[in-house]
Amino acid sequence: MKNPNTFIIGAPKCGTTALAAYLNDHPNVFFSNPKEVFYWCFDFPKLKHELKIENIEDYLKLFAAADPEKHKVVAEGSTRYLRSKNAVKNILEFDPKAKIIVMARNPIELAPAYHMEQRYSLHEDVVSFEEAWKLQSKRARGEAIPRGCREPEFLQYGKVASLGEQISHLQSIVPEDQLMVILIDDLKKDAESVYRKTLQFLELPDDGRSEFPVMNSAHGHRVEWLAKLILTPPSALEKPVLALRKHLWEKRYPPVEYLKRSLNQKKSRQEMPQYLLAELQEYFRDDILLLSKSISRDLTHWLPR
Repeated sequence: MKNPNTFIIGAPKCGTTALAAYLNDHPNVFFSNPKEVFYWCFDFPKLKHELKIENIEDYLKLFAAADPEKHKVVAEGSTRYLRSKNAVKNILEFDPKAKIIVMARNPIELAPAYHMEQRYSLHEDVVSFEEAWKLQSKRARGEAIPRGCREPEFLQYGKVASLGEQISHLQSIVPEDQLMVILIDDLKKDAESVYRKTLQFLELPDDGRSEFPVMNSAHGHRVEWLAKLILTPPSALEKPVLALRKHLWEKRYPPVEYLKRSLNQKKSRQEMPQYLLAELQEYFRDDILLLSKSISRDLTHWLPR
């Protein structure tokens, strides 16, 4: 067994699923199953309840099949680590040489995309992004929290999407040669180039990959009641349903994976009214400029001229 040494820490809805899938196919990479483990964010303990990870021994079991002779990179990809106050600190205490990958996106696009994903996960029960955005102050006081939401902090869409602040903090604690920041814009424009640069960062040989399919695009549930039963089961059924979900994660039975895909459907995101767009542009302006400075990239095209 080899311990994890590489962590894709976020942000959500920024291409982490795609990058993890590409890397997972590399012969010298071992990725955890599931991708998102959430072990190191001790400030968000409820995120680990489905995997029943109680301690470091339970966590390391997820990497038990990694071959030290073959897998130079042993990885996981928990998108909550970036927002956590202590996850990266904990990771670096575990492995001072750990490689950290962050993926970023225009927060004006990220906030509504993330809201849609929260809806899909049933952590959010408000259909309208505009209404959910307006509820942030109330929810910060512990009000209007959906039943399926395990961590109310993640309903603070403005904070979650403020990546300039989060990445600037990250740069203060992670050595420069151990940190890579990727923009989803670059991944969409030239996924092959981003993939090759990631391999260089991880000191991996080029495996010749040439296909880079889009993954985890906007989606929803075909059968809402079934999704609620599986994702937010009644108290009496919670233990057996969670145990079944954990088993299916581990085994990845092809018929079950096919059924899961067939129960998903692509959905278009709601068109944002102009006044709300202007509000988000003003809200995120300073954070975009901070991110631009932090990664030495001109991101002013994310803002109106």
